[in-house]
Amino acid sequence: MIGVSMIKAAVFESIRMRPRIARLSQLAQLPRWFVGLVLIATGTGKALDIPGFVHVLAAYALLPAWGNILVAYTLPFVELVTGWCFLAGVRLLLAAWIAVGLHLLFLSAVLGTLWRGIVVANCGCFGVFFARPLTGLTAIEDLVMIGLSLSVLWQARRE
Repeated sequence: MIGVSMIKAAVFESIRMRPRIARLSQLAQLPRWFVGLVLIATGTGKALDIPGFVHVLAAYALLPAWGNILVAYTLPFVELVTGWCFLAGVRLLLAAWIAVGLHLLFLSAVLGTLWRGIVVANCGCFGVFFARPLTGLTAIEDLVMIGLSLSVLWQARRE
C-alpha cells in the first residue's frame, strides 16, 4: 500500500508542477524566437531589393564591387534559412553558430566603418527598407543579437 500511495503522490505532484515547468521552458525559448524573427525580417528586407542592397553594401567601402554583389545575393538567404531553423528548432546548434558568426561579422563591419569615419545613411539591416543611419546604436544592437544568439547556442548545446 505504501508503494502505491507514494507513486500516486509522485504522479499528482508531477502533474501539478508541469504547467510551471512548461512556462519556464517557453520563457527560455524567447531568445530563439526573437532572433529567428529578426533574421527572417532582415533577410526578407534584403531579398526584396537585392540591387538596392548592393548599393547599401557599397556605402560601407569594405569590399570590391564583385564582393558586394556576392554578399547581396547570398546573405539574405543565409539569414532566411537560419531564421527558419531558429523558429522551427531544426539544426539549432548549427543555426546558432551561424547566427553568432553573422552578428560578429556585422559588428565588425559596423565598428570598422564607424572607426574610419564613413557616413552611411542606411545601415542596411533591413535592406533598403526601414532605412536608419549607421550609428553606435547599430553596434549595440549587434551586441544584443550576439548575446541572444549565444544564449540560444548555450541552450542548444545543453539539449
